[in-house]
Order: sequence, then structure tokens, then C-alpha cells
Amino acid sequence: MPKLRLAPRPASLSGHIAATIREALFSGEIRSGDFLGTEASLAGEFGVSRMASRDALRSLAATGIVEVRQGAGGGVRVAPGNLERFGDALAIQLQLLGVKELEVIEAQMALEATSAELAAERSTSSDRKRLRRLVEESADLVREPERFTTSALGFHLAIAEASHNRILVAQLTALHHVLRPLYARRTNRDVAARVVDAHAQLLRRIESRDGAGARRSMCFHLEGVRSRGFARSRKKRKPA
Repeated sequence: MPKLRLAPRPASLSGHIAATIREALFSGEIRSGDFLGTEASLAGEFGVSRMASRDALRSLAATGIVEVRQGAGGGVRVAPGNLERFGDALAIQLQLLGVKELEVIEAQMALEATSAELAAERSTSSDRKRLRRLVEESADLVREPERFTTSALGFHLAIAEASHNRILVAQLTALHHVLRPLYARRTNRDVAARVVDAHAQLLRRIESRDGAGARRSMCFHLEGVRSRGFARSRKKRKPA
């Protein structure tokens, strides 16, 4: 069990424990899978009651930092990373903050331009095969807006995964939770057909290892999505 350097003592005893373990994680003193002890041993190490230790562990478990197992062989371990959990949590916070649709699309453009460029440089044959399959799947779903939206967003996420950058994947997963209802409402057969063409062009850039071209194609594609999606709302705000 690693010896933790105590963080400055905050207002509550449980907060002191949580802050120490959190700082140890970010400093690299502890890593995923490390055994930290038991509720009782941590209480002794920090010189607090078991109730304070229990409260701290509940807080740390809720944020995904530790896992607590009961019984023989149990105890407290640093939890494994979980990108899906991160993406879901970020999406929830974005929704609670009430971020504007345009803000989300602007963030999407920044993330996906980089994803496309990296995918062109780093994608494997398996990645490219998956992208081709998703383009073909989307082309068969242009008359079904809901299913098309799921497939089209899957293509964009597959590009991020082909970049082999997990941070981009996690962030884009969160944005897709927010964007999916928006895109589903605004998708019809003509829009879907244009998206399939844009995706096919993107795929050609990625397959030819043209990173700069893939970035340009993604920016052009998403700029078209943004302009079509918000042209009507901008007109409504225009003074008579």
C-alpha cells in the first residue's frame, strides 16, 4: 500500500482524505489498480473515525476514483479508467449547464477536424474497413432519420477512434449525447444524402493518408451542417 502524502487539511475530515487521495492520483503516486487499504486502515492512517473514512470513500467512489469491495479479500483500490463513464458524465454536465446548440457544434468542429487528420495518419486497415462499412450502412438508411442519425454519428465516432487518441474519443462521445436529438430532428432524405456524400469524401481522404485534406473535408462538412441547422434560427432573430 503506498504511503500517501497528506494534503492540507480542509474543513471536513472526510474531505481531507478525499483531497489527499485525489492529489496522489494526479501526482502519479497512485495508479489504477493500486490497493489503498481498508476503511479501517485508512481511518487509522489519517487519524479519523471510520465514519469519516467511510464518507470519504463514498465521495471518491461516486467520482470514479476508487472501488470499495466488502468481505474477505476486499478493500479499497484505485478504480480502472472508464471512457464511457467520463463521456456520460460530461454530457450530463453540459446539459445541466444549458450549453447552446451552437456552442456544442463549434466544439464538435474543433474536435473532429483534429480527429480526421489523425485518423488519416494513424488508422489501421481494420479502422478503415469499419469506416467503409458505416458509410455503406448509412447509405442504406437515408429514408430512416433516427437510424440514419445513429449510423452517421457512429461514423464520426469511428473516425475519432481511428485517431487512437482516447481523449478525443471521450469528448466526442459526450458531445454526441447532446447532439443526437438535434440531428435526428433536422434530418430528412435530402440532408441524409448530402451527409453520405460528405462521409464518402472524408473516407477517401483518410484512405489516401491525406491528413490535411481530411481536416479540410471535415471542416467543410461540419460548416455545412452548422449553416443549414442554424440559418432558420438566425433569420428569426433578425429584426423586421
